[in-house]
Amino acid sequence: MPSQTASRRAQRKPAATQPGPARGTRDARPATANAPSTATPRVRPRPGRLGPVRLSHVIVIEAIAAALLLGWAHGRMTLIVGGAVAVLLLVPVLLRFGGLSLVDAMGARSAFRRRARRAALAPQGQDVDPALAPVLECEPALRVVAHSVEADGGAGRRERREIGMVGDGTFLSALIQVEAPDKPLRPDSAAFPLPLGLLAEGLEADDVKLDSVQLLTYAQPAPAPHLPETALAARAYRELPAGSTTPGLRLTWVAVRLDPELCRTAVAARGGGETGVRKALQRGVDQLASRLTAAGLRATVLDAGQVTSAIGTATCPNPVAVTHGRGGAGNQTGGQGAPRRSAETAKAWKCDDRWHRSYWIGRWPSLDTRSTAQLVDLLTGTPALGSSFSLTLRPAGAGAVALQGHVRVTVRGESELATTGRQLETRARSAGISLVGLDMEQVPGVLATLPLGGTR
Repeated sequence: MPSQTASRRAQRKPAATQPGPARGTRDARPATANAPSTATPRVRPRPGRLGPVRLSHVIVIEAIAAALLLGWAHGRMTLIVGGAVAVLLLVPVLLRFGGLSLVDAMGARSAFRRRARRAALAPQGQDVDPALAPVLECEPALRVVAHSVEADGGAGRRERREIGMVGDGTFLSALIQVEAPDKPLRPDSAAFPLPLGLLAEGLEADDVKLDSVQLLTYAQPAPAPHLPETALAARAYRELPAGSTTPGLRLTWVAVRLDPELCRTAVAARGGGETGVRKALQRGVDQLASRLTAAGLRATVLDAGQVTSAIGTATCPNPVAVTHGRGGAGNQTGGQGAPRRSAETAKAWKCDDRWHRSYWIGRWPSLDTRSTAQLVDLLTGTPALGSSFSLTLRPAGAGAVALQGHVRVTVRGESELATTGRQLETRARSAGISLVGLDMEQVPGVLATLPLGGTR
């Protein structure tokens, strides 16, 4: 991995940055797994900002004031020229396009066009898993690799196990699938609250300092949204105590992300190079999995095939297209001539025959372990084909943790997107959450709602 890091980091695209040029992070100290204390997230401005104001805007205002003062001091004609300059400088600051300044909107549009050109570089052919193909059109550099580990099998035997890892040359992530303990009946999600404290503690494992830990939940509703209300399955689910929020499928992963540039000492201590990066990530993911298991959850570190399956499932492609591709029919066009399966528009991302819309969480309510589980249920409970909730934790200095949240909904057609989006926004407002649609940044939103460890 380090051999690719320098070149890939120099080419890092806006799609890998935090969506929204004016969007900050949230900062909180999550409670530990056994403590019921509440964390209240607060806004921490991103670098380049002075409170809610961009430093670049402050500089523009100072330049305008200087131009007007010079004009006032040197006569009427100079004042007119200074006023004209002031107007020209104010235009890009005051004009707003989709909530962005003119400069930010132009930057977002430029990044949008670059992503469209990069999508043409996505690898194709029979060696590309059809479930992963749409994701590679979003980030062509992504690769899933297998890392083999020798473990003690007992009685003096040595066993080999595999850890799947995914990265693009600038980061490497491993996945843990998290499940509630086996119960005779489906447990209430609030009975096994999400251990935010453990996830925050998992950002450090001995000398390994992780870039981020991401909690991602993917849910599909029950019954299927296309069933009429009179269908037997629909009536049966309405009779359940929590019928409106009981999903037909809910999968939860924890993605552990390592940036080799931020963890050089730990990588060097494990031999350096790609081997050192993998061993450092192995230490981080194994320790977090052990902590989750000790907290009473079933935590399974995924192998390479399971990592590919998890990313493909969270993408929510059309299963017919995936099966068709695996059957070989999708490759009859000769590999490089295969048609693209995804396309980004200003307000949506289309994959196969499905439409996706992503949101950034701009305002959080107070969080504790139980309310976070209820929050996930609320945001993934819309009658969509699929819903994804992503919560990414990063070190923020002085013992604080920065939170970044995203939500994505998937529907069958463009006409359903507006209706489902309004339902999601209404649900969010009822819980004190503000959702910001990622206009012109839907691909970054998709990547942020896949189990990749979060995006920068």
